[in-house]
Amino acid sequence: MSTLVYVIRCVLQLLVTWLGIRIIGKKSIAQMTGYELSGILLLSTVAAEPLVYKIASNAAIGVVTLAVATLLIGKLSLKDKFYNVDSKPSIVVANGSLIKSELKKNQMNVSFLLSLLRLKGYSKLSDVEFAIIEPNGNLSVIPKSQERPVKPKDIRISTPYEGLSLPLIVDGKVIQENLVYAKLDRGWLTDQLASAGFQEEKDVLLAELDSQGNLSVFRENESDDSPKIV
Repeated sequence: MSTLVYVIRCVLQLLVTWLGIRIIGKKSIAQMTGYELSGILLLSTVAAEPLVYKIASNAAIGVVTLAVATLLIGKLSLKDKFYNVDSKPSIVVANGSLIKSELKKNQMNVSFLLSLLRLKGYSKLSDVEFAIIEPNGNLSVIPKSQERPVKPKDIRISTPYEGLSLPLIVDGKVIQENLVYAKLDRGWLTDQLASAGFQEEKDVLLAELDSQGNLSVFRENESDDSPKIV
């Protein structure tokens, strides 16, 4: 009986912790600010109390309180008076020159900065115009104009509009909301599937519509993974 109670307690605390993290927001750890990471660490500690000490506690209240407090700090950071509530961006390379004082302030040496630049695709510091350490710790790099990748507009090539592809069928189920958004109906979809050799919607693993009106259809359990485009 005690084992069942403990299992139930684990599941409940998982749900409570999940709720708290969802309140804080949809960010990976690498994207979190300092106050968000602090909230997550405290939240996990409070949520684990009933599992470690096996006693009833106000863990659920604590988790929600921490999550809401972290959320409120995030809301405050949107106000102009609190823009830098966590920290300011630090410019460590400006106009192609290293700013040693900013490196020291961020406890970063030159070798580590060079390794971060290599991860961004820049093997030489001389290729970089600006490098900025963002409040969440990520490094943003602005290369010199001659080192930037060529864009179609640089060589005056016009390109067609590319929007998001809309999944119309996923795992054999029609996404009706996307059909409505694309101003299409089930009759049109059925005709398209038939022309691609599909008798029923349940045979379709994925069907997605691109911005040019092309429908790509993938068959369920198909040995050939190439899509049928109609």
